Amino acid sequence: MEIQWFGTASIRISSGNTSLHFDPFISMNKSLQYASIDDYSGATDIFITHGHFDHIYNIPEIWNLSKCTIYCGIQVADVLLKQGVLPDYIRIIDHGQVVSIPPFIIKIYKSEHIRFDIPLIFKTLINKRVLQYFGDFKQIIALNKTMPAGTIFAYEIVYDDKSILHFGSLNYSPTIEYPYKPAMLTLPFQGRSDIDHYAIRFIKKFNPQSIFLHHFDDTFPPVSSHVDTTQFVEAVTKAFPHITVIIPQYGIPYTL
Repeated sequence: MEIQWFGTASIRISSGNTSLHFDPFISMNKSLQYASIDDYSGATDIFITHGHFDHIYNIPEIWNLSKCTIYCGIQVADVLLKQGVLPDYIRIIDHGQVVSIPPFIIKIYKSEHIRFDIPLIFKTLINKRVLQYFGDFKQIIALNKTMPAGTIFAYEIVYDDKSILHFGSLNYSPTIEYPYKPAMLTLPFQGRSDIDHYAIRFIKKFNPQSIFLHHFDDTFPPVSSHVDTTQFVEAVTKAFPHITVIIPQYGIPYTL
């Protein structure tokens, strides 16, 4: 199987004619050359980790391309139905369910959203970028009111004897038993001022063979930012030399 990153938390996992897209999104930052609608034209299925705008805003337009099946929580389903997605193409999911889309098995886990810390909130709001991108800032506030997170999900994508444990937000539920030692763990690397230290606990908990970073880019300023991954990679390499860290390039397939 192959995994590709299309900016933000948009991940594609594919094999043969099956193309699973997770949280497909098109950058609001026009200076970043990221995904276009055409990049999603081959989607066979879409899985949503949660309902924030940077995870679902473009889904109705993407769905119109291929009429793919969308897997999401009930709150996200309500939003998509209001935007014109037909109910026959929506599958409402919950923790513990297993979906078979050959050659993949997708296992669904309840998760949690990252909790933004006070230093990051102040750094984001008390910043000249708010004025620079004030129009986008107002749009983001409006979108957040109409696109709540809803239930948060993580996914294990199984292919033969390998698995990818995928998160769309950097947190997990302490009461849920997740897979241990996946072949790959995807980490959404945004949302904390102390993220280099904060993300290490994920490695200790899941002990993956490899890490695939995403969501570290500045695709919806002024709320997002470009997150430097250098110190985190150095820390992981030193403390966990057996783990491979992948900083993906846009659209480049990585084989697992």
